[in-house]
Amino acid sequence: MSGNLILESAPHDLSVSTTGKVMRTLILTLIPALIATTWFYGFGTLITTLITILSCVGSEALWLKLRKRRIAPVWRDCSALTTAVLLGLTLPPLLPWYLSVIGSVFAIIVVKQVYGGLGQNLFNPAMAGFVFLLISCPLPMTTYVDAMPDAYKIITPDRAAAIIFDVNSAEAEKAISQDLGTADYLKRIHEAERSVIADGFTGSTFLVDAKHEQPEKNVKVFAEAKASDFIFYGLLAKVVIAGCFLLGGILLIVKDIIDWRIPLSFLGVSTVLTAAFYFAAPELYLSPWHHLVYGATVFGAFYIMTDPVTAVSKPSAAWIFGGVIAVLFVIIRNLGGYPDAVAFSVLLGNACAPLISIMTRRREFGQGFKPENIND
Repeated sequence: MSGNLILESAPHDLSVSTTGKVMRTLILTLIPALIATTWFYGFGTLITTLITILSCVGSEALWLKLRKRRIAPVWRDCSALTTAVLLGLTLPPLLPWYLSVIGSVFAIIVVKQVYGGLGQNLFNPAMAGFVFLLISCPLPMTTYVDAMPDAYKIITPDRAAAIIFDVNSAEAEKAISQDLGTADYLKRIHEAERSVIADGFTGSTFLVDAKHEQPEKNVKVFAEAKASDFIFYGLLAKVVIAGCFLLGGILLIVKDIIDWRIPLSFLGVSTVLTAAFYFAAPELYLSPWHHLVYGATVFGAFYIMTDPVTAVSKPSAAWIFGGVIAVLFVIIRNLGGYPDAVAFSVLLGNACAPLISIMTRRREFGQGFKPENIND
């Protein structure tokens, strides 16, 4: 027998021939969303994504080296690179650099490599890294940049890097104050963490505000949001970025890289459930439109839940898998303490995936055969 056989991890049954090509195609479809994010929110996301790329790829190479395994798969399958890009797009743009590194190392080492590497991990590494940081450091992980006109000119690479790396807080403070003209433009999230965030750039998300204003002031919040030009620009940013994810997801479906049943099931069930909540108590819950546009709903539907390693493979199981995640998503977002529930619902769905696969397993030929069922 030849010793030159190459073992490839999941996914296997795809029109794109290798795992590396699948991952590279997925990353390419994310480029428009990354450009749109930079346009509306500045260069923070781009710098954070570069940090996660170096951290994910470097930690996987180091781990394989310690295990005396070949490092070549790191560059060939591009799975660590994909995890890094997905994680970078979900983290707050001006998150301190060391938190991005910690989340990346946790995602690659603890969630992926400890279980055996690509094709063996039970949970989505990017979402696990995000949840780990969210639980460990909730304040910096819920401080996002507000969309603004010409954000790429205001939050330039130099200024974003000064905040992310905290190179010189005084210079960053002076540069930002000159543009925004505000006295209270910087604040420290935690003295020990040494993380500096610009008040003029950052704030809680719409979902966080709506969650904290419930139940009495929701109508007022929504009315103010519609009347504010600033909020309208933020809505425009969300629609454009969600559209980029949607177009990228459609391209992945056309190229037969992801199973269309999972996003369709998730979006369909979540829309029905959020509509039911909204029509039952519009003063308490957001409309389906808000749930669809705000947060990581579209991004999660096409890029996170469809991970071929942690999702299900059979068509019948895909419908159930997407529906289960949708139910969890609506429950956590409407009734739980976290406003954006994509990461939590995906991880819980990953935990249910093996059971769903068993429940939808096809009957083997001849199984359940009884001689008396045969008519002479």
